Amino acid sequence: MIMGFTEAGRMFRDVWSLYKKYAARRSDEAELAEFKDEVSVIYERYGTPFAKEILLAVVGEIERTAKFYDGQRKGE
Repeated sequence: MIMGFTEAGRMFRDVWSLYKKYAARRSDEAELAEFKDEVSVIYERYGTPFAKEILLAVVGEIERTAKFYDGQRKGE
């Protein structure tokens, strides 16, 4: 399935909003679970390989950031 230009714009807006909400902040397990639920909702909305790849990149970045802050909290 190929996403139209307007639909891609909506997807980018949704993904950007998700990223802004969770990036560069300390998240606990409950917040990360909420994040993953929101990722699923966005993927279900668009359901294309393009959406999947964009969301996987954002998930990886948010998880990396969460691990960084968790390490700081533990004094690593």
